[in-house]
Amino acid sequence: MNEIGKMQYKNIAFVFPGQGSQHIKMGRDFYDNFPEYKIVLEEASDTLKIDMKKLVFGDDENMLNLTENTQPAILTMSVAILNIIKNEFDINISVASGHSLGEYSANVFAGILKFKNALLITRKRGELMQSACPVGFGKMAAIIGLSAEIIEDTLNEINNNSDSPGNSDRKGRAVKGTVFIANYNSPVQSVISGKAEDIEKTCELLKEKGAKKIVYLPVSAPFHTPYMEDAAIGLKNFMDPEWYNDSENNIEIFSNVDGKNYSKKNDAINYLLLQITSPVRWIDCVINMKKNKNVNTIIEVGPANVLTGLIKRIDKEILSYSVNSVESFKGLKTIISDC
Repeated sequence: MNEIGKMQYKNIAFVFPGQGSQHIKMGRDFYDNFPEYKIVLEEASDTLKIDMKKLVFGDDENMLNLTENTQPAILTMSVAILNIIKNEFDINISVASGHSLGEYSANVFAGILKFKNALLITRKRGELMQSACPVGFGKMAAIIGLSAEIIEDTLNEINNNSDSPGNSDRKGRAVKGTVFIANYNSPVQSVISGKAEDIEKTCELLKEKGAKKIVYLPVSAPFHTPYMEDAAIGLKNFMDPEWYNDSENNIEIFSNVDGKNYSKKNDAINYLLLQITSPVRWIDCVINMKKNKNVNTIIEVGPANVLTGLIKRIDKEILSYSVNSVESFKGLKTIISDC
């Protein structure tokens, strides 16, 4: 339809959510109203040799929540909505980021990865991350209402006094501690990740120190910690560097690893591998998009509005808006027109 003439919007960024945003029947209203969505689902099904429509629109929540399924499913929905936006609004946006898995959607948007190759990588990434540790070995918990500094001090207490034999991973390699911050999500929300028993000890200490809420995440592996080293090595061996390109149209992506922007293929490869064992520095991504690229409007593209809420807590001056349904898509015209 191209209701808005082709324009360069330097102050808008796209961001894409990661694992945890999935839900049964996500994107069904898009599927019923936009042929672009059906095309993307079909491509995902053909590429991965699975029935993506059944996976996301069916009733088997456990199947959708398997990490190897969750990651390509969220990627698929995010890219499908992105294609609808691009077809409806003929605009140029040159800044993007994503939360953990979401950084792959950002790379597809930037043209660094083709959708097909991103599907293959995220499917394998999910398999490797889930199998890096035995089931039940690890836990993750969201800590709400405490600063990262207090949490870090508490982790140091646990790591310095841990009675876990040797503080080593399952292959006996040295790991600096057993509990880590996995996500710096907002000034009042962080996620910790690590050995299950030590995560539980840490959560008890954090309650004593004033945490307003602690939510254990529905995962059994310690994502974004050194325990994921096997997954990083496995993914490096799996993917083909030729799948990557420099970004198109000078699109810059802000990395979870350090909050810095990149656009070259080699940087994308390195960052996406480091990301598996590194904490997600989402606060830095948001702050640096504003500081370095003058971003004042951030549009979340995907199955939920988690990032939109986090952005509001990081910087209230940034307008954040989530496109996760046909109804919210209809409101996007006003958001873009006002920029």
